[in-house]
Amino acid sequence: INLSYVARSSKAGASAFARVEEATKKKETELAVRAADLQKQQAALQQAGSTISARARADMQKAFDRSRIDFDRFQQDTRAELQGMQAQFEAEFQSKLRPSVDEIAKEKGLHFVFGLDLAPMIAWWSPALDISDEVVKRLDATPK
Repeated sequence: INLSYVARSSKAGASAFARVEEATKKKETELAVRAADLQKQQAALQQAGSTISARARADMQKAFDRSRIDFDRFQQDTRAELQGMQAQFEAEFQSKLRPSVDEIAKEKGLHFVFGLDLAPMIAWWSPALDISDEVVKRLDATPK
């Protein structure tokens, strides 16, 4: 079975991919806005140069440093959040997928179903045995 194909082609998988993609785009936009703000702060700090007092420059530098740290943390949090969403999607999809694969494998009298996504580990397979399309149909037919 080509699991990535099933995930992309089934209603459940496509819906989850869309949610993850939407969240990713939203976070990327937020990151871009924060990065632009950080660049503006840095430019203001550089422009101020020697025209302001040492105390004011130190305050600006501290504010910039805090903003940079906040930005770095936001990037890390965003990465972790998106990885968490992906992991949750994979776990939920596996739980929905397993019964459909089990039914089809039993109907076909199969003893093993190999994931074609792991192609380097498979020496040979018959395309006639790929049940991916049937799994998509069965998965889409199951009630939510």
